[in-house]
Amino acid sequence: MRPEDYANKNLKEAIENTGDSEEEIHDMRVSLRKYYVVSSSLSKLYYNPECLYITRRVLKKLGIIRDFDVIGCYSIDREKEVKYVLDKVRLLSGCYLPKLYGSKLMVYEKLYFIYEGIKKEDGFHEFRKKVRNSYYLLESVGEELSKNLKEISRELGEIRDKVIKATCNFSSNIPYDEGIVLEVKAILREAIMKSEFEHLKARFK
Repeated sequence: MRPEDYANKNLKEAIENTGDSEEEIHDMRVSLRKYYVVSSSLSKLYYNPECLYITRRVLKKLGIIRDFDVIGCYSIDREKEVKYVLDKVRLLSGCYLPKLYGSKLMVYEKLYFIYEGIKKEDGFHEFRKKVRNSYYLLESVGEELSKNLKEISRELGEIRDKVIKATCNFSSNIPYDEGIVLEVKAILREAIMKSEFEHLKARFK
C-alpha cells in the first residue's frame, strides 16, 4: 500500500463512521488522525490547506469528546459536539489524495526528522505525539516495526489517561522511563536502515 492509499483508506473510514457510540467516536478519531499525519507529511507533494485545517478542527473536537467519554473531568454538550464533528467530516469528501510520486520517500524523510528530534528532554506529551506519528507513518508504508511503536504508543496512552483521571490536570508533565526514548530511536533507526533510501541510511554512518 502506498502512503496516499493508506491516508485515503483511513479518511474513507472516518467519513463513513456514524459516530453513534463511544467506540465509533474513538475509531473515527484514530482514522482521521492517521489521515492527517500522513497527508501533512506529504504536503510537499500535494498541499490542500483547507482539508488540513478542517481535519485539525475536527480532531480537536474529537479529542474533547473522547476525553469526556474516557476521563470525564469536565462536562460538555456531547450531542452538540458530535453533530459538529459529523457535519465537518462530510466536508472532507473532497480531500482524498491523488497518486503521488515520491510519497514513500517523503514518509521516510519525515521519520528521520522525527528520529533526530526525539530528545530525552522531551515532555511526556510531546514524546507521545512523536511515537504515535512514527507508528502511523511506518504503518503507511507497510513496515512491520510499526507494531512495536503501536504497542509503545498504547502504553503511553494508558499512562496519560490514568494520570489525568487522578488529577484532572491536562497540562501536567508526566514522568516516563527515559529508556523508552532509546527504544523508540532504535526502532526508527532500524526501520530507516531497512528502507531503500541510501542517502538516509548514510546519515547513520
